[in-house]
Amino acid sequence: MAENRNSGLGKFLLFVLTVLLIGSVGGTIYFIYYANYLIGFIFFVSSLIFAYLLIKSISDYNKIIKYKNKINESLALIDIHLKLRFDLIPNLVETVKGYAKHEKDVFKEVTALRSMAATSKSQGKKFEYANMLVPKMRELVIIAEGYPELRSDASFRNLMEQLIIVEDKLVASRRIYDSNVNEYNTLIMVFPTSIIANSFGFKKEVLFKIDAGERIAERIKF
Repeated sequence: MAENRNSGLGKFLLFVLTVLLIGSVGGTIYFIYYANYLIGFIFFVSSLIFAYLLIKSISDYNKIIKYKNKINESLALIDIHLKLRFDLIPNLVETVKGYAKHEKDVFKEVTALRSMAATSKSQGKKFEYANMLVPKMRELVIIAEGYPELRSDASFRNLMEQLIIVEDKLVASRRIYDSNVNEYNTLIMVFPTSIIANSFGFKKEVLFKIDAGERIAERIKF
């Protein structure tokens, strides 16, 4: 829907620019031949200045849209990596549970938060549950630290290796998102792009506030 709206706006502005250029040429010819050269020259220069401003406005608008799209793309990348994290959790819980059955509360909390995060339709709620999930995942790792035989278990080691990779990807994708947001926010705040941003209702985006879990697995020594 947004892409169609943007495409329609671009076509409309191109139409206005074409009409303006044709009108400026026609008006200049009229003034030169039927009025006087000075008025014709002033009219022509004014038309060129207006045409330049219109072209600049189109360029600035397209630049803002480009960064909005980059933000959406990087947010979708974060979603992909969060899903990979959510997919690892059930196996991680079951593996640790096999060695520490008495830690029932932690297992229930991790499972419940994972379910709420994975099934949430709201992006904000998904990130909120994902944030709440990270400390509980760290608790799982701390529990595992107390069981040397668990740390040497091949399935557990494989899960932890996958988790470390996923968390590293989350950290990287979060940095990309934050970089795009900073570029976008700067763009819509500086003059003259700020005029276009205000005219079309573009708002500042917030930096990513989700715990990427950089230290979830740092305690485990294989």
